[in-house]
Amino acid sequence: MALKDILVALDASEQSDTRLALALSLARRHGAGIAGLCADGLLNAPEPAAQPRIYPAPLGLQGMADLATAAAAPLLIPRPAPSNRAELAEQIGEGFHETITHASLRGTYETEIGPPAAAFVRRARAADLVILGQPDPDDPLAPVARATIEDVLLMSGRPVLVIPYAGRFPATGRNVLIGWSETREAARAAHDALALIEPGAKATLLSIHPGPLTPEGSELPGAEAARHFARHGIDAKPAETIPEGLGAPSYITRPSTTEAEALLNYASDINADLLVVGGYGHSRARELILGGITRSLIHTMTLPVLLSH
Repeated sequence: MALKDILVALDASEQSDTRLALALSLARRHGAGIAGLCADGLLNAPEPAAQPRIYPAPLGLQGMADLATAAAAPLLIPRPAPSNRAELAEQIGEGFHETITHASLRGTYETEIGPPAAAFVRRARAADLVILGQPDPDDPLAPVARATIEDVLLMSGRPVLVIPYAGRFPATGRNVLIGWSETREAARAAHDALALIEPGAKATLLSIHPGPLTPEGSELPGAEAARHFARHGIDAKPAETIPEGLGAPSYITRPSTTEAEALLNYASDINADLLVVGGYGHSRARELILGGITRSLIHTMTLPVLLSH
C-alpha cells in the first residue's frame, strides 16, 4: 500500500525536527504529501503576563476635571499582547514550509487552538499515517500528549507511528520487529506496516507467550503470516520467546519481564529500526487498570513504534 497523505505533529522541540525528517523520508519514497499540524495545547511557550496598570501621581484640581471628562468617554479595556504560543506556532509553520519547499514536496500546515486530541483525530481520518511524538516524562504537558496518542489510536482508525522523545531516527523499515499474536489487532498492525517496510527488508514476527516453546519440527506461530510477507518481497521469518518470569507461579518472587520489555529487548538484540504492535488488545478500561503492552510501550519505547487498533 502506498502512502499518499502523512499527518505529522509539529512543535518547538528538537524531536519535532526528527519526526518531520522521517515524514520527509516516507514522503519521498511514496510520493506522498505531508500535513503538518501544530496544536496550541501541546506547546510549552508560556502566555505573556498581563501588563500592569500604571496609576498616575495624585491629581490637582485641573487633573480631576480632566479625569471627569475622560470618565464620560467609553471605557477602553487594554487588549492583551499577542500570545507567545501563536507567535511560536507561526515560526514553526515558516520552518515547515521552508523545509517542504527545499525538499520539493507538497505539504500543508495548520495550527489548532483547543483540545489537541480532537484536532488530530479529525485530521487523521483523512490521512494514511499519523506521526506523533512520545511524551517526554519531564514535560509538564506529557499527560496531554499521552492522551492524544491514545485517542488518535482508538478513535481515528489510522495507524500511528510514535517517535521516541530521545534519539535520531532518519529512516525506518529496513529491519522490522512485529509483535505477533493470533488477534485482530496484530493482523491489522502487520498489514499497516507493509507501507513502511522497504522491499527486500527483514521482518521478524515475534510471538511472546508463557511457554513452553513450540516443539521442534512444528510450525512456529506467525509462520503463515511470514509467508504472506514474503509474497510482498520481504525477508520475513517467525520467532518466539518466553520472557523471564512471565507466567511463573505466584510463589516465585523474582521480577518478571513484561511483554513490552521483551519486545524492546528483542528489538535491541536484532538492531530493529521499527517495532510494530497491535494497540489496545483489551478494552481501554482494562488497560487503565492493568497497564498493558500499549501503555508500557508508550512509556518505555526506545525505537519508533507503529501502533494500530
